[in-house]
Amino acid sequence: MPAPDAATDAILDAAVAEFQQHGFRRVALDDVARRAGVSRTTIYRRFAGRDELVAAVIDRENAVLFANIADELKSRRPQSNYYVEAFTLSIMRFRQHRVLTRMIADEPGLMLELAHQHWEPAVERMAAALRVIFPDGFAERVGARAVDDLADTILRYAAMVLLLPAREPLVDADDIREFATTHFLPSLPVALRAVPV
Repeated sequence: MPAPDAATDAILDAAVAEFQQHGFRRVALDDVARRAGVSRTTIYRRFAGRDELVAAVIDRENAVLFANIADELKSRRPQSNYYVEAFTLSIMRFRQHRVLTRMIADEPGLMLELAHQHWEPAVERMAAALRVIFPDGFAERVGARAVDDLADTILRYAAMVLLLPAREPLVDADDIREFATTHFLPSLPVALRAVPV
């Protein structure tokens, strides 16, 4: 992704608006350029093509989403445990997100394709969010590997909940909490299960 500047921010903002309106596959770079008030050449100086622009939008939106989740969990008392709350809030906020929800509804295959291409950065962002969420000193106590493993596990289970149908629909936060307690918690890395949050 190019270094942030006013034109890049305008392009990404315009792309978000176009994706919301038309979906990911049907957006034309000319429309993004017109909305951003830049030339098509300006877009190509920053992004190799539409796929790279889509990936940059997803990266930026995920970074903001994970930062917001971290802030929200840090500022409120969890109803169950930190792992369940991090998972539950991640699903709830993802479902409310203007662009990411549209991508899941319209282009689930694209989401899987982007996951293959950008899994490591997503895990790194989730791990960074977890380090903010955890009580002081906890991440250091369990170690970087355990935090990365938890981030990877959260994202894998989140993809399952968001992309696959369920016999019992996960409609609200309580449904997701129950799923997380029954299925997600037992899958946690051993290092995390051994150390209470």
